[in-house]
Amino acid sequence: MARITIEDGLRRVNNRYQLVHVVAKRVRQLRQGSRHLVSSLKNEDVVIALREVAATKVNVLENKRESQDKQEKKEKKERQSMKKTNKAETTSRKMEVASAQGWTTKPAAKQTAVKTSGIKKEYVKGEDLCRVTFRLPSVAAVKAQSVHIVGDFNDWNIHGSPMKKAQNGDYTITLDLTPGKEYHFRYLIDESKWENDWNADKYVRSPYGDSDNSVVVV
Repeated sequence: MARITIEDGLRRVNNRYQLVHVVAKRVRQLRQGSRHLVSSLKNEDVVIALREVAATKVNVLENKRESQDKQEKKEKKERQSMKKTNKAETTSRKMEVASAQGWTTKPAAKQTAVKTSGIKKEYVKGEDLCRVTFRLPSVAAVKAQSVHIVGDFNDWNIHGSPMKKAQNGDYTITLDLTPGKEYHFRYLIDESKWENDWNADKYVRSPYGDSDNSVVVV
C-alpha cells in the first residue's frame, strides 16, 4: 500500500487548517468505534483518517460547513461581548459626568429618573415674564426631609423657596423670572448638602468656594 502524505489530503481540502480539523474529527469517530472506510492494516487512527480523506470517503463539505458554523458562532459571541463592554463603558462615562456635575451617582437602573429631569421654561405672552420649572430628581435626594432652591432670584435665602415633592419622588418648583438674565442657583438638601442641576444651561465657578454654581438663562 502506498505511503499516505499530507499532500494527498490537501488535494481534497482547501488548506492545512481544514485538513487538521477533518482528520481530528474522524480520529475521534474511529476511537469511539466507527468502522474503517479504507483498508486499515495496523495503521494508527490518524493515518487511517488521512487515508479516508485522500480516498474521498469522508464528507469534507459537511466538515467545512461545521467549521464555518463554529467560526460564525465564535464571531457572534465576540460581537455580543464587545457590545456589552461598550455599553458598560458608556454607563461608566455617564456616571462620571454625573459625579463631575455634582449629582449623586447611582446604578444604571436608577439613572432613568435623572433623564426625566430638566428645566422647563415658559414665556408668558404679552408679559415680560418667564415661568421656569426646576426639577431635582429623586435619585439626587434619597430620603430627603426638605429641599430648597437657592439662588440669585431669592438673594440666596436658604429658606426662601422650598420645593414640593411629587408622587414619583422628584422635587419641583416653578418661579417667575425676568427674561434676558442669567441666574446662578443650587439645590440645598436637608439644609446640609448642596447639589447642582445636571440640566443647567451652564456652570460657573462659585466665588465662595471650590464648587460650581448652576446657571439658568432666560
